[in-house]
Amino acid sequence: MAEISTGQRIRELRQHRGIAQSLLAEQVDISPSYLNLIEKDKRKIGGALLHRLAQRLEVSPAQLSGVEDASLVRDLVDIARVLSFDGLDEAIAGRLVAQAPDWGQAMVTLFQRYKDASETATALSDRLSQDPQLRELSHAVLTQISSIRSFAEILKDVPDLPQDERAHFSGIIASQADRLGLSAREMIALLEGNPGDEIERSQAASAVHEVEDLVNAQRNHLPHFETAADDLRRRILAAHGEGSITAAMLAHLETKHDVEVRQVEGDAFEGLVEEGVHLVDLAAPRTATRFDIARRLMAMELREEIEELARNDRLSGEDARQVARRAFANYAAGALLFPYVPFLEAAEHYRYDMDRLAQRFDGSFEQIAHRLTTLRRPGAEGIPFAYLRSDPAGNISKPYSLPGLRMPRLGGACPLWAVYAAFAEPHKTVAQFAAMPTGERFLFVARRVAKGAQAAGAAPAAYSIMLACEASYANRLVYGDPFTGGREATVTPVGFTCRTCSRQNCGQRAQAGILQRA
Repeated sequence: MAEISTGQRIRELRQHRGIAQSLLAEQVDISPSYLNLIEKDKRKIGGALLHRLAQRLEVSPAQLSGVEDASLVRDLVDIARVLSFDGLDEAIAGRLVAQAPDWGQAMVTLFQRYKDASETATALSDRLSQDPQLRELSHAVLTQISSIRSFAEILKDVPDLPQDERAHFSGIIASQADRLGLSAREMIALLEGNPGDEIERSQAASAVHEVEDLVNAQRNHLPHFETAADDLRRRILAAHGEGSITAAMLAHLETKHDVEVRQVEGDAFEGLVEEGVHLVDLAAPRTATRFDIARRLMAMELREEIEELARNDRLSGEDARQVARRAFANYAAGALLFPYVPFLEAAEHYRYDMDRLAQRFDGSFEQIAHRLTTLRRPGAEGIPFAYLRSDPAGNISKPYSLPGLRMPRLGGACPLWAVYAAFAEPHKTVAQFAAMPTGERFLFVARRVAKGAQAAGAAPAAYSIMLACEASYANRLVYGDPFTGGREATVTPVGFTCRTCSRQNCGQRAQAGILQRA
């Protein structure tokens, strides 16, 4: 990926704010000559100096170091891919972001609004063309308009029409006008809420993307939440017995927060809200109930910390902040149920076998997979994983990327990826040794999971969860064992998306590529 110059960013921000190089150097306690070397990218910076420079230049350290800009570059390249703008590559996007990050962000925001509006228009078009009730109402409206027009033309064109016939035709017109008004009101009532629902879903999608950017900028690791979760776990187990963490959470909710956890049937669960009561669905899986209790507890314990993160400038509105609150509460719940050090040690011991980790820590496949992506503590890191969740229609959610492997967000991924193959084998973990057209190799691990309470006659929501890591880590994972020894027959040639793939003979190609193989 194109390297974004930290020194260039410092120089441009300094000049934009009208600060002399010598003055900035004095303010951050370094020599002007050293700052000059930094601005020419002849010295790398980090730690306390990076924070001092960011504070003086009134930006975040992540923005100054380029962590946030790297995500922005990926988004711009994705937009170019979706819109088939083959002239915008990573190098060009990198220069744009380095020189004008606000314009780059504006382009991403504009594209997201275009995409939201396009999806809303498509949904409404589908609704109008496919909904039988709307078709019937549309036909009735047209019939009534035709009837009114026909009789009105008779009254207009036949001036000597007998009075009784004129009265009869006028009555028909009045009757059809009443029916037309009724049909119109029924149509409006049918549509009422649907456009709003589509717009609300579009706004929710934009909010989710903003939160994903914020989480990715933190490398999906929140040290303060890890520390707080470890401390709370020790305290509640000491206060309420060294047994089940679930029992300790329930006791702590009741004794400290005056919250009663009450189990109800699925039918009674919907819409039932009481002050001081936390409801759990009896029909829900135990792992889901346990996680839900942990999320409620951590949301109360870390209310101020979560609220501070939710006020981040990257989040543009209350919708995004609400999504962020839930995402941070989810993170904290995972840290509480799957404590960092024991979880990392077990992951290494079991060679990242997610079934064994699920048994050891009483979690679901999705919870375990997501927790593995957060093991990024400096000096005690696990294997770096990318993460992706897809529904059967290919809609992507919760993407977390790796350098060299961008999880798609603005469009679908390569149909050959294991995340899609897992839908065909619902009770099996699918492992894939994938080779990109440019030579990089990755280990993909995916499984289909079902979510939601199981009720008679109701189909559960289905998703495929995928983790990905560089091939060099394959020998540390149990899923990499079938691919060791360099056996080329086990390698699956894949791409990123059809539009950016240079492979010439792919049976799964859905779109013409914009790149030619060298």
